[in-house]
This record gives sequence, structure tokens and C-alpha cells, in this order.
Amino acid sequence: MIFVFAAISSLHAQTPAPTQAAVHREANFDAERKQANDLFVAGKILESLPLYEDLCRQDPTIAVFAERHGTGLLQKAGTLGGDTPQAKVIYEQGMAELRRAQSLGDNSPYLQTVLSTPAKTPIGAIISGVPLTAGWIHRGTPEAQAKFKEAEIAFSKQDFKTAATLYEDAAAIDPAWYDASLFAGDMYFRMNDWGNAAIWFQKAIDIDPDRDTAYRYWGDAMYRSGNPAEAKLKYEKAVVAQPYDRAAWVTLQQWATLTRTPMRVPQIRRPDFTTTADDKLNIDPALTVETGDGHASWLIYENARVAHGARVLNQPIVPGATDFNGHIHPSGYRHTLAEEAECINLMLADLEKKLDTGTVSPENLEPSLKNLMTLKKDGMIECWILLQAADAGIRYDYPDYRKEHRDLLVSYIDQYILASTSTSSR
Repeated sequence: MIFVFAAISSLHAQTPAPTQAAVHREANFDAERKQANDLFVAGKILESLPLYEDLCRQDPTIAVFAERHGTGLLQKAGTLGGDTPQAKVIYEQGMAELRRAQSLGDNSPYLQTVLSTPAKTPIGAIISGVPLTAGWIHRGTPEAQAKFKEAEIAFSKQDFKTAATLYEDAAAIDPAWYDASLFAGDMYFRMNDWGNAAIWFQKAIDIDPDRDTAYRYWGDAMYRSGNPAEAKLKYEKAVVAQPYDRAAWVTLQQWATLTRTPMRVPQIRRPDFTTTADDKLNIDPALTVETGDGHASWLIYENARVAHGARVLNQPIVPGATDFNGHIHPSGYRHTLAEEAECINLMLADLEKKLDTGTVSPENLEPSLKNLMTLKKDGMIECWILLQAADAGIRYDYPDYRKEHRDLLVSYIDQYILASTSTSSR
């Protein structure tokens, strides 16, 4: 679930993308289009499904038709129990339609969120670098699943009150099942019952504070209830829960757009480096002479990285074995948060000496270095590394850091992402 506006905002995708698909609009096309739109916007997704199927047949070049056709197919799959062969076929058809919408130029928040679902698998966890947590792994007891399927059918019929009760029943049967509490909250959200929605979203967060979904749903509820400041906090916490997944960033960006809040990141560019065949640093001549802006101090950083075992700036993959939920057991060098922070701080120590002696003047300081010095003063260098400069190696340090510094990470997003005056990072 994202803002209700998300489905409507995807109307921008009606501009046809370049395609060779045949268009055969019939006489009733415009009337059918209006009828389908009215049903979809009113939340009658299943009723609009056959209309969007026909509209896609008549004009396969319109992205929003593909998105809404796919959405209807996913909801239809839910009415069939979710794990039946027929439901799985329809679900895959729905995902294929959403991918087609994306290929036509649709980049709506809803579409990005749904298409990020494959990352919530063991393979996706390995690729993203953050292991799956209890909220993704635990699928409920058989008794709870049976009640959950009843709730899904009620939901697909827009019977939110019945669905809420059934999701609550599933949660009572299995209190450790994240989805049951999450969807109970979602039903209350859809009934504009913000108080009960908050209760159930909190229950889901208590089960797994490291899954982003309940924070995002709760943020939607806060925004809809007229509290954008609390919505922002929930979205920030969603990013902290899962920063390497697009969904949390998408909802934060959507909030920023709706509230006209600029979203930026600190401008910090670390120089690329390479090594020789015998693992020595290929020294950039530009770093051997200080020109007054502090740039030469990056040579300290590069030498320190190479001494740790780095051969390039970023580590694209970590060698080693992984277990079922994406935990990696490295078999060689891994670029760590501790290494990166140490090397940056060594570089900044060298820079501070130059500032003290006047070799470098504050007014000429390279913007990247100036921003790093501010981050150091605020105690947020590690936050920047993890959220803006994390490669495959560093990402595996994130869960442990988040456990001890959740509030600091939220503060970083609030102060630097939503209040920064810089605009690019590397």
C-alpha cells in the first residue's frame, strides 16, 4: 500500500511510449476508457479488470492500461487463495503486465514498489546485501494461513470490515506472523480508522522492526489523517529499516514531492583508484601536489584502502558462501564499514593538519571535503557511508550498525537528505 494518490498519479503514463504494437481503437474506446477509470479510481479493481483487458487489446501502447490491467490480475489472483496453480498463473500474468507498463515508460511509485517484490527472496537478499528478517521469512502456521486466505478473499471483494476481523484472527492464531498484523492495519487504513490502523502497524513493527512495510503503510495513514510531519518520520524509519530497497525511498520521495520538500544528498565524490599487478596503488599524479583545496589528501585515503586489501574504489561482489536468508560468509577480502570510516578519518586528519598550517584555506576547500568535515563534526560519517556509499561489502555491516544507531540514521535522513543544500554523491 502507498498513497491513494499513487494509482491516480500514474495517469501521467498515459502518454504512449514508442512501440510497434498494433493499435485498433474501436468506436466505444473512449466510453470504455472512462468507465474503467471511474471504477478503478473508486477502488473497484476487479470490476475494472475486464475493461482494462479489452483496452489493452485495443491499444497496447498506453502504460497506465497495462499497469491497471496488471493490478487487477494480481487482485484476482488473491481471490483464488494465493498459492493455487491457477492463482500463480494469474499472478505471473499480472507481474508481466506491470513489467510491460514499465517498458512503456511507467515509473509510478506503485509500480516501483510492486516490482521490487522479487528482492524479498533469498537471492534478492544476497544481491541487495542485507539478509531477510523475520517479517519476510516467517509465513504463518497452517491454521493462521487458512484464516489469512479467507481474509484475502474478503479483501478482494472490498469487504474491508470482514477482512480486518479475519486478519486479526490470523494474527491471534500466530502472533509472530508479520503479514497478518500488517494487513489488519491496512484494512483499518482503508476504512479511515487511523487509530486501529496505528495499533496494528505497531504490532507488525514490534514483530520485525527491520522490515520497511509497516512504517510505509503507517506513514500513508498519517498523511491521509492530516499529519505530514508524523508521516515523514515513518517514511524515514522505513528507509532505515531497508535502505537498499527502492520501495522505502520511493515513498519518502513521494512525501517530499507532495510537501514540496527538496530531497538531496551530500555532495561527496571519492576519487577512483586502481592497483598494479603486484597490488600497489596506481598513483594519480594530480594527488601528489597540494593545490590549496585539500584534494591531495585523498592520496592518504587511497593508500589506506589499498593497505586493507582494496583493489578498486567499490567492491562489486563479496566472495563466499551464503545461507538461506542471504547471510554471507566471506572467503576473502571484504570492504567493511570500519575500513571505510577509518580511511576517511585518516584523510580528514591529514586535511586538518593542512588547514592548521595554512597549506589549505577553508574558503578554497573542495566541496566533498567540506561536506565530510561537517559529517564528522555531526558524528554521521558512518551514516553517509551506509546510506550513500555502500558497496557490496559495506552493506553486510548495515544490520549490526542499524541495531545500535537507528535514531542516528533517522536523524541523518532528516538533516541531510531532506535538508541538505548539496545535490550529488558518489
